[in-house]
Order: sequence, then C-alpha cells, then structure tokens
Amino acid sequence: MIKGFSEPKRIPRVGKIYLGVKTVNDGGKEYPKATDYFVVRADGTNTSDQAAAAFHEVYGDKPKEITICFPTDDPEQFMPQALCSYKGSQGRGRLWCKGDGETAVREDGNGGYTQVHCAYKECEFYKAKQCKELTRLIFLLPEVKGIGIWELDSTSYYTSQNLIGSIQLIRQLTRGRIAMIPLTLRVVPMQAQVAGHPKTIYVLDLKLENVKMMDLLNKVATIALDEPTMDFERPNDNEMPDDLYIESSIVPDDSIPSQTLSSIPKSTINPQPAKQNPISGLPVIPVADLGEGETVGVLVDSEFKKHKGQDFVKLTIEMARTGDRVEAMTGETELVSAIRQLQKGTTIHIKSTKLERVPTPVIQELAIVS
Repeated sequence: MIKGFSEPKRIPRVGKIYLGVKTVNDGGKEYPKATDYFVVRADGTNTSDQAAAAFHEVYGDKPKEITICFPTDDPEQFMPQALCSYKGSQGRGRLWCKGDGETAVREDGNGGYTQVHCAYKECEFYKAKQCKELTRLIFLLPEVKGIGIWELDSTSYYTSQNLIGSIQLIRQLTRGRIAMIPLTLRVVPMQAQVAGHPKTIYVLDLKLENVKMMDLLNKVATIALDEPTMDFERPNDNEMPDDLYIESSIVPDDSIPSQTLSSIPKSTINPQPAKQNPISGLPVIPVADLGEGETVGVLVDSEFKKHKGQDFVKLTIEMARTGDRVEAMTGETELVSAIRQLQKGTTIHIKSTKLERVPTPVIQELAIVS
C-alpha cells in the first residue's frame, strides 16, 4: 500500500430513513407528521433513486420492520447522541450549539466555536424547544442491494431509551459484540402522556430474533477480538434533520447579536471557555497561525490501555469543519504522558497517518490551539 495514495476508503452513506412525512397546515407551513412505518424517499441529496428503489424492492412502500446490522461494536459510533441546536432558516439550518448536558461547543460570533457550559433543561433555547436531544442511528441493510450506510434520526426520548436498553442487553449476551449481527428494527405504537393527555405515539423497538442463544454464543466465540474495524461515513452534525427541526425550533439568525460569547451575559448561557494549562511536550499554536485546511478538532475522549507493558492512548476527536468524530492513537511514552493532562473539550491540532495492520491512525503531531 502506498501511503497517501492507496488509503482505504470509507463505506459511504447511501440513504436516510425517516419516521414521518412532511405535511402542510392551514397556514401553509410545513411540519412533520409521525407515521407508523419507515419512510424512504429519493431526494437526490440524502437518498439516491437507486437506493430508494432497492429499499422499496425488499420492504415495499410502508414497512413497519426492517433488518439491520451495525457496522461496529461501539455504540458511540453507531448511535451518537447529542443536544443539538440549529441556527438559520428552514432547509438551510446549520449547527449552532452541540452539548452533552455538561459542556457544549457553540458558535463564538467570530466564525469559530468555543466551549461553554451546557445548562441542558435550564437553557433558554432548550425551554424554547430550539435545542433537542438528537439520536442518530447508523446501520447497514443486509437484505437490500448495494453496500452502504443508512441513517435514521430521532429526537424521541422513548425511542432513545428503547434502543439503549436493547443494545446493552444484546452486548451483555454477546460479550460486547454486536457488529454485523442481524437485528430487527420496528416501528411500534406506545401510549404516552402528552400535555397531560393520553396519546398514541410511534417509537423504535430493536430485537434480536430467530436466533438460538447457544448458536449466538458459539458464533460470537469464533469472532477474533482484533478483527479490523469497519471504516464508514460518520453522521454530519452540520446537516440539520429537517424532518425534526421545523421553523419554530430553529434559532433565527437575527435573534442573537453578532458578538463573542464572552460578551453575552452569564445569566443567559453561562459561558465557560475551556482553559487548558500548559503541558510539557505539547506545543501551543495560536488559532490565527493555522492555515486553511488544518486538521483542528475538540478532544472528546481519551482511552488509555496497556499492552505488553507499554502504555497506549486512543483519542476521539470531533473535527471542527465537518463535525465527524475520528480516532487516533499513540504509544509514544512522552506523548502518552502529556495526553494524560489534556482536558476533554480542549481544541487541538492533530496530524496522523495510517499504518499497515494498525486499524487506528497513528498520531504524528499534536498541539493545543489557543
């Protein structure tokens, strides 16, 4: 393999599946209407004509259940969740703020992003229904022609809890494995209290069916733990799910003055920009010195492991330009030691390279962006 020439390609996303259709109210405004079946529509952007036709060939026009496989064992990759707020207008929204209930990354008013405190349910934008808990489910459709990733987005609390519970149970039974195991995903009715009144809503339900427990355990035992990880296209958080965010749930461009976060009153969003103390072994690069196309992102997680007496660390980084989450690792002693002092949420500049027989890119350069 020639480095920088014959790098492996990601499995692309080929389609999106929806849990509702767009309809128009008496005032002429579009709004989403939930359905009791999966919706796939060709739109030339998220789903091609070929992908939509292949889906309908297997499942028809209004399927209530489909067979899926996750491309990885890691739920953080195949079911990322975040509090997301979009700014702009219907059909042209852009990610404005993304948080996890404790910290968030938000536009700073100067064309960049900065870390702030996430007030979650106490945030004025959450209370105004302009910030939502967004779950993105990433999977393959093994019964549908073609190889590609499909995505389904949801802001339903009940769907999220159903999926989390099922995934945890399956992974407990399979010693942590769930990748490429055929699972049944259904749209099912559920009685819930909405505004104090009972209402039938439709949620997702995930099950492992038509498999004997012993057969499953025997199959899982034969799967090598160091099996290469499937590389696939990650969700783009900058892409607003327009079926879930209607006009009233988008932050208007003119509703917030063009200013830096530091000048917005703390009583409103309580900004707390990340402050990373200097770390020996990690250079600091002023953001003004970064050139066009530099790989800059926010540190999401650091996973430390020991192998044959040597310490390794794997970083998960959310890239500033695309919103993609990428991974990189190192076993270099001084760099591992420096990374132990690196706070989550710190903006970093990173360069990495793919090595043969190493599934995760290896860090070549790492610096703190100030």
